[in-house]
Amino acid sequence: MPAGTAHQVGMGWPSLLYEWWHSGNPDWALGAELVYGDWSGGFSDVKIGGAFQVPLRWHLAGKSPISAAFRLTPGILFAGAETGRKKEDDQFVCGLRSEFAVPVTVDLYPSVNLVTGVTIPFTVFFLESDDPFVVIPVLARIVAEFKATPTVTPWLLFELGPAFMAGGFGSDAEFAFRIWAGCAFW
Repeated sequence: MPAGTAHQVGMGWPSLLYEWWHSGNPDWALGAELVYGDWSGGFSDVKIGGAFQVPLRWHLAGKSPISAAFRLTPGILFAGAETGRKKEDDQFVCGLRSEFAVPVTVDLYPSVNLVTGVTIPFTVFFLESDDPFVVIPVLARIVAEFKATPTVTPWLLFELGPAFMAGGFGSDAEFAFRIWAGCAFW
């Protein structure tokens, strides 16, 4: 990210998102999402909700053409969802998430980057009328970034992998995924 501020917008599954980034050490942002799917990638079954987060990114190492970073994204969700023991009932849900990621960026061409790595959106959900539960997806990520102009970078992000859930009503595992298309500009 160049010095200064940047904006990032995206749409896909499970949300529409906006982040306002500030460069530094670490880079940090304020973000918001309109959520209409599995916020953690699995088990949350959100119908509609709002989420707020503060992503932080530390650059770990880099030597052209590869660089690595560590990203921590604490966030909170308020939503209506079909989740818990009785999936037929809508419930008010509050989710607390600490998303850990290690993105590795590879400069493929002067105007194309490939970002890979792993993301773990560890989330605790508190339900209106049921026991809280924990969701731990382990998602492989792939991102393609295209530098359209010096200040505009469209991107496509896809994450997939297993999600594990445990709570007072049992434990389970399922396939989880998240996908967004968007643009960063500054």
